[in-house]
Amino acid sequence: MSPVSIEKLLQKEIATVVGCTEPAPIAYAVQCAKRYLKRPFDPDAVKVVRRLSPEMLRNASTAVVPIFNRKGIKAAVTAGLLSSSTDLNLFASLKVPRAHPLLTRRLWLSVVPSRKHGIYIRAVLITPGETVTVTVKGRHDSITAITRNGGSVYRKSRQRIPRLKGLKEITAIVNRRTTRLESIAGDFIMDQVKGDPGNPLSDSVAGLITKRMSGRPLPVVTITGSGNQGIFLGVPLCALYRKLGRRALPAVLFSLLTQIYLSQIRQRISDKCGLATKSAPSLAAGLAYAQGENIPAITRSMTTVYERLKKMPCHGAKSSCGVKASHALRCVLSAASDPVGARKSNAGLSRLE
Repeated sequence: MSPVSIEKLLQKEIATVVGCTEPAPIAYAVQCAKRYLKRPFDPDAVKVVRRLSPEMLRNASTAVVPIFNRKGIKAAVTAGLLSSSTDLNLFASLKVPRAHPLLTRRLWLSVVPSRKHGIYIRAVLITPGETVTVTVKGRHDSITAITRNGGSVYRKSRQRIPRLKGLKEITAIVNRRTTRLESIAGDFIMDQVKGDPGNPLSDSVAGLITKRMSGRPLPVVTITGSGNQGIFLGVPLCALYRKLGRRALPAVLFSLLTQIYLSQIRQRISDKCGLATKSAPSLAAGLAYAQGENIPAITRSMTTVYERLKKMPCHGAKSSCGVKASHALRCVLSAASDPVGARKSNAGLSRLE
């Protein structure tokens, strides 16, 4: 894969979002539908039908929507109808009363479970004389189709998304020491929300994720569509950067590329905790690379972490995600100091806590 393709892939998978990720595309879809109305939008005359995959329904039902400080799909849809933003980060610019009438009005919103799995949203916006349907599929920000009054106004063409082939390719990419790619990795950790440096890393990560799941409007840098996974990678890797300076950037890049690779071969959203199946192994891979490990040793470290955590379930976007993150991070740091999984070195990785 060329450096240009890798750069585009990283840029596509990294974004800043306020609030839990799953309510954001729900709001984004209905906000997009509103933009395609030909007549003035009247919130008093609107009806919305949402068809959601089981995973999206689960997470969006349990997540707290910032600004409104309410759980549930109705709050996310209301935010989409009232926001003026045109991208996925629409909670950041939302300025409406916390007790807006749409939040308590009945019978204007219908939510229908879909048989499709993963990231799937179908938003139908119904107003007098107009019906606009927007479909989001595969990625949180991927609008695949828009129709108005039954006629197609947009259909996303099939695009071949560059795919990473595995750790061998990732190692080769990182070993090139491409300045632009390392700069993207540096921006990821520098722009990420910061924990309390006076607390242990596991407490900082857990605290930030708990606040985010509780509705605090934290601007979080997401990776592969997940803010919690962005925090889980960003905070420890930023601590590594404080210890090693720019020498840590290859390890940061290694973790980010591994996260993307695991998201390509595993589901982005499922009934398993993404911290356990993707981010924890990816962080373990980056730390092992920083210690100078070869591919077999990196693989062992990732496998150790994955086997310990793979049964961790996902019960939705809840404050308990912070507890899971703390457990997963301690598992990663334990593997980094385990002589079976990775050789000890003077990099100080086992003492990040």
